[in-house]
Amino acid sequence: MTHLKITRGHRRQGFTMVELLVVIGLILFLMSISIAALNSALGLARQRATQATILKVHGLMQQRVDAFNRAMDRTNLEPNIAKLVKDLGVSTRRTQDDKVYQILARKQVFQTRFPQNFSEHNVTLSQPNAAKHRRDTESAALLYWLLTSSEVFGVAPVDESEFSSNEVRDTDGDGLLEFVDGWGRPLRFYRWPTQLFRPGDSSTPAGVNGTSSPIELTKIKRDYAQVIWQGLPAITSNGNGLDPLNHDPDDPTGQLMRFVHSVPTNQTVAAMTMLQNRFHTPDTYHAFLIMSVGPDGVSGLLEPCDPIPDAPFLLSTTPSLVATPGQGRLAAPSSYAAVADHPINDNLSNRKR
Repeated sequence: MTHLKITRGHRRQGFTMVELLVVIGLILFLMSISIAALNSALGLARQRATQATILKVHGLMQQRVDAFNRAMDRTNLEPNIAKLVKDLGVSTRRTQDDKVYQILARKQVFQTRFPQNFSEHNVTLSQPNAAKHRRDTESAALLYWLLTSSEVFGVAPVDESEFSSNEVRDTDGDGLLEFVDGWGRPLRFYRWPTQLFRPGDSSTPAGVNGTSSPIELTKIKRDYAQVIWQGLPAITSNGNGLDPLNHDPDDPTGQLMRFVHSVPTNQTVAAMTMLQNRFHTPDTYHAFLIMSVGPDGVSGLLEPCDPIPDAPFLLSTTPSLVATPGQGRLAAPSSYAAVADHPINDNLSNRKR
């Protein structure tokens, strides 16, 4: 019998170095794609969580603002006006200024009921741990206090159980809870963000106003505002080119600017500075703004914790005023960088859908 002899080749002992490097490269490539997709999904989830929290807080705030407006329509503000006139040092109250005082008294009440920094609130909060307290958390802490501990003209406080640990946190460990975004950072609350619309010009340091830098009604700058405030009313197209953002919702007929122009010339700057520092920029649109600093953690706006200046604003005498350190509470830009490169681009707000 004839036997066939089959010769077998050498059996491979393993992968070559090249093959191993190719496999490792493919694994690393797939891992990088997976990590990028995971980070993208996580970032999107954080944005959606932030938007949900902001819109929830916005709805609760709007209830209180609506209740305030209804109450003010039937409230006698004369006691508030008398105190305001005294605070301003007005020696003789002119009848023609009554509308102005009515508007300012209403703003002053709104200010006390909707504080955004600790220097404004007139209630007792739990004393924060001063060693740990960060001032950039103040507006978020006051926003939480406003919704959970303050009754606003018939609108009862919200039960604390309505908010989850993802929405509320003590980020600085000072003992006060704050509303937070999806990145765990405190939200910002701006009551009258008028300097978002009239930030001044590049020659003026951001947020600074006073006798060394008299306040002027510069042109509305929509390029900054529209980044975090969508759906702004357009300039009229009927030929007159009027901008509705040049009107204060509380003062549609421009009484405050008439008041500024009616005082003696040597008090014009004092009157304008008083309106800006104690309240906000005259003849400028405003509505409350709740904002997250976004993924980069930088808002691009000065902090709302800036206090109201304590400098006297006596309109009955020639004023002696000092420049104020900043108007962050009016949402002043922290710089005048080109809008495309400005940190406000990734901010999320109740005015941005």
